[in-house]
This record gives sequence, C-alpha cells and structure tokens, in this order.
Amino acid sequence: MKIMKSQAKVWVLAGLLLPTLFSSCTTTATTTAQGPPPARVEVIPAAPSVRHRWIPGHYVRQGRNYVWVNGYYRVAPARYNAWVPGHWQQTRRGPMWIEGHWQ
Repeated sequence: MKIMKSQAKVWVLAGLLLPTLFSSCTTTATTTAQGPPPARVEVIPAAPSVRHRWIPGHYVRQGRNYVWVNGYYRVAPARYNAWVPGHWQQTRRGPMWIEGHWQ
C-alpha cells in the first residue's frame, strides 16, 4: 500500500513539473534566422578613471540560444580613445556577431 501511494505521488509530481520543463525550453530557444533579442538597457556605473571606456553588453550565441554578456569598463590602449561597439550582421548562414574594436 505504501509503495502505491509513493508511486502515485511521483506521477502527480511528474505531471505538474513536466509541462513547466517543456514550456521553459521553448521560450529560451531561438532559431538562427530570428536573430538575437533586443539589447538590454544597462545602467552604466561611473568610470574608474578617465582612461577607461565602457564596452556595452551584448548577446552571444550558445547553440540555438542567446546569452547576455554584461557590459564592462576597459582601459583604452595608449593610441586609441574610442570603442566601436560590436554588432550583429545577417549572413546567409544566419546572424553573426562582429566584435567591437578600438579606433
């Protein structure tokens, strides 16, 4: 009798959790043709020094999903003072991230 009750509890719990697992998987996966979600709004803290430049956050692709990478400060090299942000470019194989660079 105790075994039947514990099995029933397992089935009830599985019935409650399974739909949650499947719904969360479908909302996080994006297709390659769709591209990354819109960029998040970041609160930019004060720069540690006048030589530091803000590198904006962006999405990176991990398999079929996009994961947000937070922005950060980086010390500008001596002969550069501006950061050209990276961007997503559409290619025939889908969206591709073009890294930012110093200018």
